[in-house]
Formats: sequence, C-alpha cells, structure tokens
Amino acid sequence: MMDNRERELFKLMLNRFRTGNATGEEIAFLESWFDLHDTEEDLITTENELAYGDMKATLKSRIDAEIVAAAPPTRWKRMPLWRWAAAAAIIAVIGTGAVFFLRQQPTSQRQQARVYATGAPTLRLADGTVIALDTAAGGQIASQQGVIITKEKDGTLLYKTTSTEKSDPDQQNVLSTPAGTKFKIVLPDNSTVWLNAASTLKYPAAFGAANRTVRLTGEAYFDIAADPARPFVVQAGQQSIQVLGTVFNVNAYPEDGLSKTTLLQGAVKVSHNDGSVVIQPGQQAICEGSTGNSIRTITADTEKETAWINNLFSFKNDNLPSVMRDVARWYNVQIRYSGHIPEERFFGEISRSSKLEDVLKILEINGITFDVKDNVITVTNKN
Repeated sequence: MMDNRERELFKLMLNRFRTGNATGEEIAFLESWFDLHDTEEDLITTENELAYGDMKATLKSRIDAEIVAAAPPTRWKRMPLWRWAAAAAIIAVIGTGAVFFLRQQPTSQRQQARVYATGAPTLRLADGTVIALDTAAGGQIASQQGVIITKEKDGTLLYKTTSTEKSDPDQQNVLSTPAGTKFKIVLPDNSTVWLNAASTLKYPAAFGAANRTVRLTGEAYFDIAADPARPFVVQAGQQSIQVLGTVFNVNAYPEDGLSKTTLLQGAVKVSHNDGSVVIQPGQQAICEGSTGNSIRTITADTEKETAWINNLFSFKNDNLPSVMRDVARWYNVQIRYSGHIPEERFFGEISRSSKLEDVLKILEINGITFDVKDNVITVTNKN
C-alpha cells in the first residue's frame, strides 16, 4: 500500500497526465501502475475517476502496440517481468523497494547512451587481417577455406560454406566486442551466437569433421544447429560445455571468479576439471575456482540471465559490485570504491539504451553516490 506522500504524488502525476503536462518518467510510472496496482481503489476518487479511466484506455492502446512490435530475437518466448513491460518502459526497484522509471530512448538518442564506450567490434582472420565491423561495407568482406564471410543488412556476420575445400580447424578467426556493444554471428554450421559486450569468441572459419569447438571469454548466447555426428563444444574459462543442438547462455567473465551456463532448450554436459553435470532446460551450472571439480546446479532465472539479449540490465538480489561490473562492461568505465562497499541489494530492469548518468541516478538511492571523472566512477556510501 502507498503511504500518504506516495498517494499524493500519484494523484499529482495523474492530473498532469490529464492536462498533457506529464514528463516521460511520470508517464512510465503511470504505465506501470496501470497493471501493477489496478486494485488500489482508494486512489480513485470522484474527482479523478474520469481521468484515471482515460489514462487506462490511452496507455492500454499504446502498450498493446508496443508489445506487438517487440518481437524477441530468439525462438523462445521471453515473458516480461511484469506484463505491461514488454516494450513500454524500464524499471528499477532498489533496496527498500522504492520504484524508479526511465523511458526507453528514441533510436536517434541511443548513441548518446554509450558516450563512454570506445572501439568497435572487430574480426581477426586466420592470416592476421583485422576488420572493423562497424565501418565495413555490407556484403562480402572476406573468404577463406571455401567459406564466404558477409556482413548482412542488419549487421549480422554470416559465414557460408561454398565448396568442399578441406578445412583446417587450426586456422582460427576471432570476433571481439568492446564495451557497450553486442554482436550477432552465424557460424559455418548455421549455429547462431550473440556475443555480449567486452567478450571474445574464437572459432575456425570452417569446422572439422570430428567436432565443432569454439572458445569464449566473456558472455554469449548460443543457438546451436543440430549435428549429431559433430558435437558442439564451448570452452569458457575452466569449463567445457558439450551439446548436439540446443539453446543456452554462457557467462564466463574472468573478473567474476565463476562461470555460469544457463540452459533454455535441449541438454548440455558441463565439465570442470574432473567433474561434470548434465543440465536440463531451466537449470544453471556454476563452476567456481580453477582447481577441483566444484560444479553446482541450481534452478535458473532464465529471464535475468538472458536479459542482455533484449538490451536490458536485469538485477534480482544482486549486490553492488555485481551491478557495477555490468555497468563497467557496457559503458567502458572503471569502478572505484571510497570507504566500505554498501551492502545493498538491487532488483529490477534498466534499458541498456539509457545514458550512463541516468542509470547512476536510478542506482543512487539509499545513500549511494557516484562521482564520474573521465572514465572512472567513484562509488561512495554516505551512510
């Protein structure tokens, strides 16, 4: 239930919406309240009942249109954290439960959101040639071992086998993404990989006859083409993931100190030193440490683990260092702490299209402040 201050704020925003003076943040708040708290009948009075009804009708139409336009890039269906949130707004619920909203920015503004990010996705061919993928013209950009590499209209890197030329798996290509960028690639076997920010994928231009092995540093989402005769193997940190055809996410940033494999479809075998587990859809295998066979299996929050595919940060009971590592990777900044690290826990979603300063404003609740100088963020706990 709302306290008196929150109730008055709600009524003020409702009136501003009725008169056409509501800000983007206020409209986003009302959009969420439309579904989340439709049972708060004590908020609706004879004075604002008509405005509330008009707001609901207008927002319902807007949200329905946005949901239709928000098709996910994968075969699985991503259910939003709240029904209204498919494309309409982003939300962060932090610490004590305070709620903040920030509208998704128009496309023309999204480049401003990554003002701290530098560099571009690059492809390094087996002969050492490096191609900057953001400036490369569309169409064919290279060919090797009977494979043509093209950059599609949507920016996807596509490998297409054109001959039966004998392949050499030792001839490796390397796809790298800088901070603030993710990239999609279709491998020679028609498997699709989405590579997250600050990540590297190493793979042969053409897979050999025995297996399909790639090496990952960072994070990637895999949709693997079935080929029972050639298992697909992902080497990531200290773990090895073997599949035949499936959909899964691997998070293996070295600075996190662990590797996570989250399965959405099919089945995979995760090996770590001398230990191994087979996980099923909806499960996650976590490998910790460089020695021993420490693997544990938990029920996965698949929406949280794959939120980056939908251009979202997702926080569910995450501590501040974990949150700030995600921020650092996306905005290409360094994080420093002044004094002790606050023991806050964070819940909610924030669009990765948001400006860095807006993200920090959302996170600044409960006495946490951020000082940004050049590419360094200093985190201070005022409590």
